[in-house]
Amino acid sequence: MKHLFLFLFLAQIAFAFPCERFGWFNSCNAVMSSSLSEDEKMTTIASMINDVHQWNTDFAVNEPPESTNVVDDGLVKNAWVRIMAVMPSVYEDDSLLNPGYGEVFAKSNFEINTPSGNEGDDCRTNYDLSHSSQIRQYLNDQPIGKGEVAQFNSKAAVLSFRADFVIDTTLTVDHYVWNEVNDTWECDYDSTETRPGQTVVTDKLAAVRYQPNITYSFNVENKYYGITQIQFNASNYSWFKLQFNNNDFYQENDIEFERFFTLEPYYILNFKPYQHKTIQFSGIHWQNDTFQVTDTSNCKILLGDYFQTYTLPCPLDYKPTDLRITTDKTTYAPGELVTVRISPSNVPVQLSYANVTEVAQGVWQVPAQLSQTVITANYQGVETFKTIHVSDGKNWRTAWSILALFVVSIVLWKIITKSAGGAYDLWNS
Repeated sequence: MKHLFLFLFLAQIAFAFPCERFGWFNSCNAVMSSSLSEDEKMTTIASMINDVHQWNTDFAVNEPPESTNVVDDGLVKNAWVRIMAVMPSVYEDDSLLNPGYGEVFAKSNFEINTPSGNEGDDCRTNYDLSHSSQIRQYLNDQPIGKGEVAQFNSKAAVLSFRADFVIDTTLTVDHYVWNEVNDTWECDYDSTETRPGQTVVTDKLAAVRYQPNITYSFNVENKYYGITQIQFNASNYSWFKLQFNNNDFYQENDIEFERFFTLEPYYILNFKPYQHKTIQFSGIHWQNDTFQVTDTSNCKILLGDYFQTYTLPCPLDYKPTDLRITTDKTTYAPGELVTVRISPSNVPVQLSYANVTEVAQGVWQVPAQLSQTVITANYQGVETFKTIHVSDGKNWRTAWSILALFVVSIVLWKIITKSAGGAYDLWNS
């Protein structure tokens, strides 16, 4: 018997969640009957809810949700109203955030307590109680609608929601009194009294209008060999996506949402953001904030916060920067490294010297070669060059030797011609 009681108790806990609201009751029931902890069960069930709006609005109520104020007012008993959800919304740092528009959803219920018994000197009292009820919704003390669902749109920084559940009653009381007729006392109708009444139950909920200051920069830094190099960064976003040619993309999500329930036994589904970075990409090469794209057609920038997506055009205009190259020296020995500095330093430039052609950014080094004096830089059809001198010390020594031999030859020739001339004169004398 003891074990049976324990089983029934645990079964009651397992089925406390309203699995009947799911189209797939068995899946929900399997989770709630599993050996998972209560937190794990709730997390699993929350992840199974696809249509959040329907889940938070499409249900019937009987008892009040947890922590709801209940009013008894004579003819009206167990009256309550509760703002169940503001949609869309998220909870962050114990504040309810909303973009300033959406729907507010409230539920209510009450019971009617019709009087009985005779009043005062009545020999009989008949009661007839009629009633009507209505939820009236307000935002910052301004009416926004009647009924369970009200739509709103506001630019106010603070959103103060209020739901008044108004129950109007009309109690009709027929009084009967004793009358003596022919020495016989009869309970006869005497008068009718109408007593109007009104009971108002109120619930309030405050939210903060979420207005993040999303900033971004998109700059085409370079274009080279069919590749467009883009520098992009953003701040205060929840996610962003760079979309190209309907196929290639880069998407970065910084925020995920934790799901949790409130207001048992109705289990209203809520969301709480937390930092969790994920990246997806296709057809794009990237490093840090720099992206290389081969086809920029149909380019779009998509930026998202907790609630909205902003689609922006891509500023793809590009103006090439003046190209310049300098060297650390002007004269080099064969084999000595020539250090070439490229301006601007972030541009990938094709450089050529002698039989070497390479692409470099910022700085390039190449060995000096005899008889090779021109270094050429090319970027997007813009070309510039730098001339250097390459000398070998042996060549200079050879040149000096030839020059010295030439000078000696001239001196000897003059001596010989002078001596020959003297002999000729002596012979003829």
